[in-house]
Amino acid sequence: MKKNKHLLIILILGTLMFKPRITDAQWVFQLGSGSAYNFTTPLEIRQDGEEDINISSARYDTKAFSTFAWYYDMRIAIWKDSHAWEFETHHHKLHLDNRPDEVQRFVISHGYNLNTINSAWLINTFIYRLGLGIVITHPETTVRNKEYNDKGGINGFHLSGVTAQAALEKRFSVTEKIFIYLETKLTASYAKIPVEDGDASVPNAAIHGIFGTGYSF
Repeated sequence: MKKNKHLLIILILGTLMFKPRITDAQWVFQLGSGSAYNFTTPLEIRQDGEEDINISSARYDTKAFSTFAWYYDMRIAIWKDSHAWEFETHHHKLHLDNRPDEVQRFVISHGYNLNTINSAWLINTFIYRLGLGIVITHPETTVRNKEYNDKGGINGFHLSGVTAQAALEKRFSVTEKIFIYLETKLTASYAKIPVEDGDASVPNAAIHGIFGTGYSF
């Protein structure tokens, strides 16, 4: 009995010593740009002492490169085998096209910023990812000739809501560590932003096309 016990211990130790080695973790940094198509969504603007402004199908233009703060996407990931955990910040931009007469300006171009924690999987030659996170906005609005810009929050940036994404990516190697990539992603977000003497509910749903480069550490 004692001999069998010793043999069992030896077998267990041997199994642990010769188990398959887990691939070392690898860090990957990516930076890209592109543009987005925004689906129509409802918009509600509220101001003290005034009737609410309701737009059932608000249309937004991204205007990706129209201001100093260009549209971009930045991501850092840690990969192990075929799975990664990622932190991503996506600098999305919204310009309201179909403004009613009461709204002189409705822009979130310093960022309708989507910040997510993602789970990503490499399957065959494609990367699939799902992410959840928060929306940080920098609104620039003029409603009923009352301007709101660079106020409140942290230097005009406000924690405004929540976001989710689903994405598909394809990479093309340039060197052993450098690659370029194409990505399409669908985002769904809700944000509540301040306007002068009030606030606005600004949901957004968009499909994004991104081209960029990455580096594996």
